[in-house]
Amino acid sequence: EVSEVKKEEEVSKVKKEEEVSKVKKEEVSEVKKENATYESQIEPSVRSMVVKTPFSIISEVSSFKIFPKINIKNQEAFVFQNEKDVGRRELDSKLLTTVQQYHSEAYCEIVSFNLHEKRVLMELYNKKVIGNIEENKVETSSWTPIHSIVLEGENEGEINNVITAKLPIEIGKYKGEIILREKVVFKEKVIGIKEVEQEIVLTKTEFLVPKVIKNGQNTFTVEKGSLFVEGYIYQCIEYISEQSTFHNNMYQLMQNIVLELVVQVIQEQEVQVRMK
Repeated sequence: EVSEVKKEEEVSKVKKEEEVSKVKKEEVSEVKKENATYESQIEPSVRSMVVKTPFSIISEVSSFKIFPKINIKNQEAFVFQNEKDVGRRELDSKLLTTVQQYHSEAYCEIVSFNLHEKRVLMELYNKKVIGNIEENKVETSSWTPIHSIVLEGENEGEINNVITAKLPIEIGKYKGEIILREKVVFKEKVIGIKEVEQEIVLTKTEFLVPKVIKNGQNTFTVEKGSLFVEGYIYQCIEYISEQSTFHNNMYQLMQNIVLELVVQVIQEQEVQVRMK
């Protein structure tokens, strides 16, 4: 009987140990699940941000492929005086001729651009370092003519083989350079930059304040003017972020950009087209 009691106690003890072991395994399994869930929460994800970097160039241009035409009003006066009459006297006598010329406004279009840049993704630990980071800046150059000048009267054909048409004519083609520094600050913890999509958008263009010289009777030539171009660099930045619950550091992207912009000035003018 004593032997049977001991056997029952041993069996009961083994069962209890098995139950405890099972509980511990279940606890370990739950911990692993929690860790797996936490790790899945901080897996990297791809996000995007839109940045618009404004720029503008205004500079004098004095070289033209074909001279632009502007609206001119010219008035000529011939002063004369009639013979004196007994009952009246003319104080001022003039014969006036007024000529007004109307032309289409010159406008500007983008031809091409080259974008050279240096990108640096930084993780900043010290607030003093953050304060010393240089701010955004813009530096511009003057316009450089890159067209070949066409001399008026060159390769003129016979008058009978020419028709007159009003067409968009390239007044000139110019290249300008803009140096920019852009600082992009991220709110998340950023691991890396995946892709940056870039486009140049012009918002305003003007051919301003031309200097006009008179060549002869009712003929004028634009000697120089100012070309104003304003726009921005559109950037869609795709970056890889880690969705951690808390971080003290600041993450920012520093971009040093050199933009080479080529534009052309166009105006509708009457031209003579040679017929074959």
